[in-house]
Amino acid sequence: MLTRKKTVRLEIRNERVREHFAVVIASMEGFLVQSMHDTMPADLLILEIGDDTAQDFDTLSRARSTGKARDFFLTSKNASPDVLIQALRLGVKEFITQPINEVELRKALMKYRDGGETAPAQPKGPERKGQIINVLGVKGGVGTTTIAVNLADSLVRLDGQPTVALIDMNRLFGEIPLFLSLEHVFNWVDISKNIARLDATYLTGILYRHRSGLRVLPSPDRVDDKYTVTPQVIEAMLRLMRTMFDYVIIDGGQSVDDISKTILRGADKVLLVAGLSLPCLINVKKLLKIFRDLGYPPEPWVEVVINRFDKRSVITLREAEQSTGKKVFWAVPNDFNATMSAINQGKPLSMVEPGAEVTEAIAEMAAALAGRQTGGGREKEKERRAFLGLKLY
Repeated sequence: MLTRKKTVRLEIRNERVREHFAVVIASMEGFLVQSMHDTMPADLLILEIGDDTAQDFDTLSRARSTGKARDFFLTSKNASPDVLIQALRLGVKEFITQPINEVELRKALMKYRDGGETAPAQPKGPERKGQIINVLGVKGGVGTTTIAVNLADSLVRLDGQPTVALIDMNRLFGEIPLFLSLEHVFNWVDISKNIARLDATYLTGILYRHRSGLRVLPSPDRVDDKYTVTPQVIEAMLRLMRTMFDYVIIDGGQSVDDISKTILRGADKVLLVAGLSLPCLINVKKLLKIFRDLGYPPEPWVEVVINRFDKRSVITLREAEQSTGKKVFWAVPNDFNATMSAINQGKPLSMVEPGAEVTEAIAEMAAALAGRQTGGGREKEKERRAFLGLKLY
C-alpha cells in the first residue's frame, strides 16, 4: 500500500546548512521537500534559530497559530538551556544542533516518519495530571527524607498501584540512594545535559526503578560547574512528569532558592516537616510568612507534619497549633529503632517494620493525601485527633 509522503518545509537562512538538510531529507524514503514558493501547509517545518531568538520564536508561534505546519523541528548553533526550554514549551519535536550530525538527523526524521514521536510511556486517553507533593524540612535533622521516602513507598502500595516518582532535590546532601540502597547511574543533572532529548521515553530510561515499583531520580553526588540545573529545566521536567505519574514526591531539603521556588510554584501540596521544638515552630511561622509574601503556594495547600511525635513532649500539639496559627495535618510517632533499622538496611519501613506504628501512620497519611479515606473517614479523623489531644476543626 502506498503511503503519502510527509512534506517538509525548510526555513533556514544559512544556504549551506539548508542544502545539507535538503540532501539528507531527499535521500530518505517518505519525505518530500517543499519549494520555497509552495504556500501549502507542510507536515513538518524545520526552522533555524539565529541570534535574534525572540524574533525567531515569534515566527515559530505565528507559524503554529496560522497552521503553516503541523509539526516543528528547530536547528541552531545555540543550544543553550534557555533556547531548548523555550523550544520544549512550544511543543517542538526535535532540536538539531549545528554543525549537523547526519546520523542524529536521520534518526530524528525516521522517528518522526514512523510515528515514534509519541512516547510509549505517555498514557492513552485524557492527559494524566499527576500531583506534585513537595516535602520541605523546616530545619535540618527533622527527618524530611524519612517522610519523603516512606510517603512515596506508601503511595505506590495503595490499591490500584498508582505510579509514583521520587525526586531528591536536596542538592548538597541528598540521601535517598542510601535510604533505598540504590546504585544509580543517572541523576537530574543528566536532564540538564540532555535537555533537547527530554521526553517521556528519555525520562523513563534514566529513572531508577525500585523493586517496589517506585521510580527514583537521585541528586548528583558531586558538584559540576559545567552543567548547572536552572529553574527552567526543573519546570520542564516537572511539567512532563505530571503526565507520566500519578504522584511526584520531592525531597526538597531545607533551602528556599530559585529552584525551590520553582518547585513551590508547581506543587499541589507542600508538607512542612517539623518537630515539637521551639526552633522548628519558629521556622514554620517564618516559612508561612515567606509563602504569603511570595504569593505562593496558597496556604490551604501547605500542611504541617510533626515528625517523631511523642505525647510526653514538653510542647503539645495543641500548643504548636496555637503558636503557628496552623492546624497540624499529621503527627508521625517517634520510633527510633524501627526508623534507624530501615535506614541502615536501605529499605522502606514497609519492608522492615510493616506493623510498626510509625509505618502505619505514614501509610494513613499517604491514603489521606490520595483521598482514599473511606466512609467514616471524618469519625476516624475525630478519633485520631482526640488521641493526639487536639480538637477537630
